[in-house]
Amino acid sequence: MKKPIRTLLLTSLFLFAATLTFATSIMINNPFNLSTESTLDTNFNAKIQQFWQDNAISANFQGIDGKTVHHVSITTGNPKAIVISQGRNESVLKYKELAYDFNQQGYDVFLIDHRGQGFSERFGGDQYRGYVVDFQDYVDDFNQYVLSLELDKKYQQRYLLSHSMGGAISALYLQQYKSPFQASVFFSPMLSINLGPLPNFLAKLITYSSAEICSWFTDKACYVPTGSAYTDNEFIGNHVTHSKNRFYSGQNGFKTFPETQLGDATMRWVATSISATEQAIENANKINIPILVVQAGGDTVVTSDGQTAFFNNVTYCKFNQFLTIKDAKHEILLERDEYRLTALNHTFQFLADIAQGKQTCIK
Repeated sequence: MKKPIRTLLLTSLFLFAATLTFATSIMINNPFNLSTESTLDTNFNAKIQQFWQDNAISANFQGIDGKTVHHVSITTGNPKAIVISQGRNESVLKYKELAYDFNQQGYDVFLIDHRGQGFSERFGGDQYRGYVVDFQDYVDDFNQYVLSLELDKKYQQRYLLSHSMGGAISALYLQQYKSPFQASVFFSPMLSINLGPLPNFLAKLITYSSAEICSWFTDKACYVPTGSAYTDNEFIGNHVTHSKNRFYSGQNGFKTFPETQLGDATMRWVATSISATEQAIENANKINIPILVVQAGGDTVVTSDGQTAFFNNVTYCKFNQFLTIKDAKHEILLERDEYRLTALNHTFQFLADIAQGKQTCIK
């Protein structure tokens, strides 16, 4: 008896879809067997969540001025360590997938919630205002945190990874302090903020002046124009990633732990951040370890000018690397596999070359 045409069509469609899926998996280069979108839902996945629950140890330390700063340690007896410096309006929860991937590659993982965000102490008048008195506070906190880890006594290989604002913090830290790190990777580093048509000098004048005038009338730091407290974000129209599951996985932590929610930046934060990015570029030649800068080609949060200027000024090591991921949005580490895997494959190979002595800091 012949099969109905409908059945044949459905069977053909299924085989075509299976072939397409197989072909796609082959096309995506994943030599390190990293986490992929096909295994994720809108809250990472059960394996990653169980990994975090079993291994992530939370603690606090007192940063400068006695402020409480939160951090997480994932130590599973590895000889390598990676310290992660996060971006603005993030918490350690956003890095669960990345922590899982690094741990699978033989790294112990250390993450910090910079002051004023995540589970760390808040400032500016309420929980939601993105505020810091001086950007240098982030840098000094970070140095205190790294010292507390005693990495050089415990690990043969020690690396620093940063994203966005965390990149500016890491750059200034490496310029100002003696560090235990043997290399540093910068993802979409905030080295020039997208201010639209405003030049830096004018933006600084406006934001510093506005912050000062605002302080005459209220104890609360003033948001940037149109800025507000925390609001739920939707995937459609977002400017940070093309990956729906990773977008909602990153947002999920804010809903599960409302204390990690943060609103828009304040005038003070913008003013001191602009100054910090300029300083990071100007003193980049003081960085004396190999660096990899991973630039998002479709970034609208920060601009490429600062990243390029910074990289060109890091002249101590001749083996520094600059990688542009075409069309990727700002949050490369939460991007689609085609962008994220390209970036992380390059990162793991870069760090492996450092460990094997293939890249050294000889001018």
